Amino acid sequence: MVNLDAESAALGELREGLARSPREIPCKHLYDDRGSALFEEITRLPEYFPTRTERALLEARAGEIVAEAGGAALSDIVELGSGAASKTLAILAAAGAAGGKPRYVAVDISAHALARTQEILGSGVAFEPVLADYTNGLTLPEKPAGGKRLVLFLGGTIGNYEDGEAVRFLSRVREHVEPDDLLLLGANLVTDPAAIHLAYNDARGVTAEFNRNLLRNVNALAGSSFDPDAFDHHAPYVVGQRRIEMWLVARSEMEIDLGRIGGALRLRKGEGIRTEISRRFRRDEVLRLIDAAGWTPVRWLESPDGRFGLALGKSRAALRGLL
Repeated sequence: MVNLDAESAALGELREGLARSPREIPCKHLYDDRGSALFEEITRLPEYFPTRTERALLEARAGEIVAEAGGAALSDIVELGSGAASKTLAILAAAGAAGGKPRYVAVDISAHALARTQEILGSGVAFEPVLADYTNGLTLPEKPAGGKRLVLFLGGTIGNYEDGEAVRFLSRVREHVEPDDLLLLGANLVTDPAAIHLAYNDARGVTAEFNRNLLRNVNALAGSSFDPDAFDHHAPYVVGQRRIEMWLVARSEMEIDLGRIGGALRLRKGEGIRTEISRRFRRDEVLRLIDAAGWTPVRWLESPDGRFGLALGKSRAALRGLL
């Protein structure tokens, strides 16, 4: 069943983003079923180190994370933007080793990703898929009485937000937990700019295809006439702002019928549409974000190479206020 309110909101976001300077399309449109499959492929590329680094860190420290989150009392693990959840296996295994049998609630915009999760998990885990866009409100199943909830927001996805947006989002997440429930937040850290650039500009062009696929998703939603092949993938690491910016750049002058978004979009040769930002953080910045959103930092875990960090925060009853 089509959710007309959600569809209308998505069209409104597109209209607003394409009217901005610079023009933008929300990065959630990267993740239809094909986009999710392409991203899985990206995570296996030799250039793309973030997923490998985060997975190794989770595998090494999962026991500590689960112990902090309640050990055997951990009844609920909720992952936002779960993808295929391959990194989450370490947390689930550590929970089992601690004597717990938590339910795993996976929230993702892609049915393909949720189906892959079911495949990977098999029948040994209580699995509840939630097909939803968590950026437009969040509805979660009720937490089992007396148990502890751990919310996962991994993959460095927090880097898609500016500070104010990140705090507002993490504050909304906090509404779905009780005091002393925990959040585990993954963040990409500042490292060698050349390595970061290569991670988003792979030799095989998989990331370029992932980026262009966003336009197919917009066409499917809006009935617009974007031609993905008329755009180049451009993803520089902006050193001064410590972030990757992904763009689609027009190869020639063009006019695009925007369908249900309304009107037409005229682009000059070389003019771009930004499709994602992916920020790199320092430890204190990550901890400050979760604290401002109502999660008291209780543990910081960092990969040996300093490229990825995990912040564990405990929900408290009152906010300290936004940044």
